Amino acid sequence: MKDRKRIDECIKFGIVDTIIVSLMITLLFELLAHPLSQLFGLSGSTQEMIDICSTALHIASLGFVFMGISVAIQGVLQSIGYAIRPLIIALLRLVIFVFPIAYFFTLTENVTTLVWWTFPISELLTVIVSFIILKKSYNERISPIKNESITNNLVIAISREHGTNGKEIARQVAKELNIEFYDKERIKEFALKHGFVSNKESEDYIYSQFLSLDINKNSIILLSNVIKEIAKKGNCVIVGRATDYILKEDEKLVRIFLYAPLEYRLNKVMEIYHDSHEDALRYIHKSDHSRKGYYEVISNKTWGDKSNYDLCLDCKLGNETIKDIICNYVKSLNK
Repeated sequence: MKDRKRIDECIKFGIVDTIIVSLMITLLFELLAHPLSQLFGLSGSTQEMIDICSTALHIASLGFVFMGISVAIQGVLQSIGYAIRPLIIALLRLVIFVFPIAYFFTLTENVTTLVWWTFPISELLTVIVSFIILKKSYNERISPIKNESITNNLVIAISREHGTNGKEIARQVAKELNIEFYDKERIKEFALKHGFVSNKESEDYIYSQFLSLDINKNSIILLSNVIKEIAKKGNCVIVGRATDYILKEDEKLVRIFLYAPLEYRLNKVMEIYHDSHEDALRYIHKSDHSRKGYYEVISNKTWGDKSNYDLCLDCKLGNETIKDIICNYVKSLNK
C-alpha cells in the first residue's frame, strides 16, 4: 500500500474498532463479575473467596480497553514491517511492568484488593509506551509516503438525486467545456473497449458490473479501476458511481452534488419518463435509496452531505443556470 491517506485510515479504524470491542468486553465483565464469582460457591468456596474473586474481576477487566489498544498497535507495527517493536510491547504488558507493580502491591496491607490493580496499571503504562513507539515508527515508515494521485487531469464528478435531470446537466457541462462525458453506459463501453471485461461475457454479468447499483466486492473493484483509467485519459465529466470518492486524491477533482425539492423532481420524472405520480414517487425513493447505499458502502461517508462536495446545487434553478454555475466555477479554478 503506497497511499499514506489510506494507511492513515486503516490505522485509525483499526484502533477505533479495537477500542469499541474492548469497551464492550469490559462492560460485559463489569456486569457479570458478581454472577461469575458465584460459581466459586458451587465448589464450596467461602463467601470471602467469592468476594475477592468479584473484586478481582471488576478491577482487572478495566485493563481490557488498554490491552486492546496495545494489541492493535502491535498489529499496526507488524503490518508496516517491524518485528522487534511489537515483541517489546508484548513483554512490557506481560512481564516488565507486571512483576514490579505486583511486587509493590504485595508490600501493602490491603494486598488482596490492591494487587488486582496490577493489570489495568500495567496495560495503561504499556499503551503510553505503545503510542510513543507507534509515533516513532510512523515517522520512519509512513510519513515519507506521498498520497497517490491518479491523474492531473480535470475530472468533474457529479452526484445527484433522482429527478434532478443531473445526467443531462452533466452532458451539457461536458459539451460547454469541450471535454468527455461518461455515464454508466459510456463507462461500460470504455471497459469493453479497453479490455477490462470481455465481450464474450453474458449481458447479465456486464449489467451487474457496470449498470447495477447492487453492491458486490468484485464489481466495486472493477468499476474503480475503470474510472481511474478514464480519469487518466483526459479531462472529463463522470456521473455517479461514487467517482468523487474513487478519485478523492486527484488534485483537479471537482465534486458536485445536485438536489431539488421533491415536488420538482416528481414533475421532472413524470415529464421525462411519462410516469404516474405514484410510480414517479416510488422510483425516486428506490433510486435514491440505491444510490445512497452504494455510495456509503464504498466511501463510508454520507451521500448528499455538503461537506463531501465542492458545490451543492438546487436544480430548481434550471438546467441552464446550473450548467453555467458549474462551468464558471471550473473556469475560475484555472485562473
